[in-house]
Amino acid sequence: MTANLRYVRMEAIRIMHPRAFFVAALFGVVLVAQAQDRTPTQSAQQLVADVMYNELHDRECDSFWEYRSVRVSGSQDVVREQVETAEGPIFRVIEDHGKPLDPNERRSEEQRLDELVTKRGAMTRVLQDHLKDEERMRKVIEMLPGALVLEYTGPSEGDLVRLTFRPNPAFSPSGYEARIVHSLSGTLTVNQRLKRMVDMSGRLAERVDFGYGILGYVEKGGTFEIQREQVSATRWKTSLVEVHIQGKVLLFRNVTKDQREARTDFRPVPHDISLTSAKELLHQAAGARTETRLVSAKR
Repeated sequence: MTANLRYVRMEAIRIMHPRAFFVAALFGVVLVAQAQDRTPTQSAQQLVADVMYNELHDRECDSFWEYRSVRVSGSQDVVREQVETAEGPIFRVIEDHGKPLDPNERRSEEQRLDELVTKRGAMTRVLQDHLKDEERMRKVIEMLPGALVLEYTGPSEGDLVRLTFRPNPAFSPSGYEARIVHSLSGTLTVNQRLKRMVDMSGRLAERVDFGYGILGYVEKGGTFEIQREQVSATRWKTSLVEVHIQGKVLLFRNVTKDQREARTDFRPVPHDISLTSAKELLHQAAGARTETRLVSAKR
């Protein structure tokens, strides 16, 4: 039965009209050509170098935003409204573990914000920590094209193209961050037209030891994910950061980190916004959140 069926199929192909053969062949050529047209002509390494250049340039621009943040880290599970300023980011907690703050908690938040705004030097530590984080991120972004081997996974889908990355054996890492970055494997999605990063996720392919493990280590299997969102014609913001790692430094300080922060509802604020004005925006956002809950409860 199988042999007869194969014979019938082959016979049908043999007697197919020449025009049908031509159409089928042409259709196949078109599909191949379309796939080739969608394959980026720029090397994966150069594309990512251009993308990281744009990411660095964007971070240098004075562009401040207000947004909603849902942050889960250890026992912390809060919803925050945050405003960026030249003196550092300032935020207000709106919900804790899915519940609105009670009157005592709201008063504590008001007192904390009043102190940040009115007490001389209160924002110094906030700004210092923010600048340290920015500098650490700058170094990581700069080293990515050289620390990793990048390859396209296939044709692009519109403006988006997907790549894989793995450690570059020719790269010689120096420092804790470089050692960790050089141990990453994962995927990267970029907008090849705008040359911007859309998302990046990876995993530590091996355990990273510092000083043969005496000074510290980061366990194999740690994961991270970063997502970026276009918020204006020229600006992109991080909409998701998720990190899960385990390790220790100098045998005593635990560097285990389980954190997820999702950011939404990005709105631009003036580049010269003051802390007082930022605090007022936070107050308005908290009031709007409360009003929305009350309306929902009445329905």
